[in-house]
Amino acid sequence: MWAGVVRERSAFDSLHILIITTFAILGMIAFFNGAFRSVKPSAAANLPAVQAH
Repeated sequence: MWAGVVRERSAFDSLHILIITTFAILGMIAFFNGAFRSVKPSAAANLPAVQAH
């Protein structure tokens, strides 16, 4: 009986870790996506086009 309980708990723990890891990765992606969207591009990265005379 205990072997079944231990096996079930082990499977649940693995599933729990997988779910937590998945949400952590998705959270990091969403956070960095929002952080990079809110940052304004610098003047050096956004050079004006050189006009021909």
